[in-house]
Amino acid sequence: MNSEKWIEIQGGRKLSGGRITIAGSSNQVTKCVIAAMLTDEPVLIKGAPDVDERKIVEKLFESVGGVVQTLDEHTLRLLPKTIDRFEVPTEICRRNRISILAAGPLLHRFGRARLYAALGGDKIGKRPVDFHIKGLVEMGAEVELVDGCYEMSVGEQGLHGAHLTLPFPSVMTTENLIIAATRARGRTIIENAAIEPEVIELVKMLQKMGADIMVSANRTYIINGVEKLKGCELRCMIDRNQAVSFAAAALATGGDVLLENVPHDPVYSFLNYIQRMGAEFRVNSEGVFVKAPEGKRLRASHMEVEVHPGFMTDWQQPFMVLFTQADGTSVLHETIFEDRLGYTKFLNQMGANITLFTSCLGEAPCRFKNKNHAHSAIIQGPTPLKGGRFVLPTDIRAGMCLVIAGLTASGVTQLSNIQELERKYDNIVPKLQAMGADISLIDPRT
Repeated sequence: MNSEKWIEIQGGRKLSGGRITIAGSSNQVTKCVIAAMLTDEPVLIKGAPDVDERKIVEKLFESVGGVVQTLDEHTLRLLPKTIDRFEVPTEICRRNRISILAAGPLLHRFGRARLYAALGGDKIGKRPVDFHIKGLVEMGAEVELVDGCYEMSVGEQGLHGAHLTLPFPSVMTTENLIIAATRARGRTIIENAAIEPEVIELVKMLQKMGADIMVSANRTYIINGVEKLKGCELRCMIDRNQAVSFAAAALATGGDVLLENVPHDPVYSFLNYIQRMGAEFRVNSEGVFVKAPEGKRLRASHMEVEVHPGFMTDWQQPFMVLFTQADGTSVLHETIFEDRLGYTKFLNQMGANITLFTSCLGEAPCRFKNKNHAHSAIIQGPTPLKGGRFVLPTDIRAGMCLVIAGLTASGVTQLSNIQELERKYDNIVPKLQAMGADISLIDPRT
């Protein structure tokens, strides 16, 4: 693996007796840093995760002239008053799709914004920003594609309210349009919008800043634009993706784990599924405790990925390992991204028996029906897994899936390209070690 650092796992050990702290949500903190660009007053964020994705968005904030003060590992103060540039550098846009969310704040500040059009992020299927651009255009922005960049501008009166209906309840599009609408002139209605917990946390932050936002029935937000927003203080919710990933690692190895101080709400649908499969859990003042069934295997199950409050698309990858170890035939139907099951080829190389189908193997409404996308899977279990050497895919959750598979497998598993994991998982090796895993971070440069 050359001079690149990698993770090495000696698998086959039960992870039991561990208790770990789950970091704050990376999906929340990144959007809150962007939203801070709407004011000139300081914004204090507590419980921020120490992950690479947070660092990327901090660099974005600084690249347009803002100041980021790191008070400690999990606390930052944002000073947006010095923001003086309307262009997000190309290298930042290439690293993460979140750059598109800066459009609204920059248009409010300068009447224009420039963003490189080839935005980065996980490779999990088509993730165009058409919904974002269409919404901003309906709010009065003029958008041109010039030399590979989105050139955006508004007239003297800035963005205005609009009645927007999303073709699909996209999380990031919803966040983008809410951010833009808070200071737009007049009323904005966003229908068929995302209602994920991280989106609601963003709404709560903006409300603290003085925004007028109502969450109505049927996935609808009503935003009355205000002229000015103030600073605020907030604390990040727990990262529910991390919580599920570590819980799945314990269950896949036949063990248990206490997720300290994790509340019930963010993980209730996950707990329902593991209960169907025969696992145990309890929720109390200490957090959430999960435990594999004593003396027997998990039961096979049928899962359909849906928009919130359904089962989250970022949870199906660690669950796939559980299915390979469960007794019987399991079925998974992914309805959010059309190309998110490609990682299963690695599990099959490790000994899994997973077959992909283009048919919709479930009852949930699916955008990919009759479109020839391999978005359903049948998993025959249990199958013993064996270790191997893999380059982690750019889908972060698929990378975590391979970590869990390595913990479950016999023999040694080596995983390179681990910077993909570090984008959203903090201290992953020490946390797994605390759960009882035989896992090491190998860095030839040290």
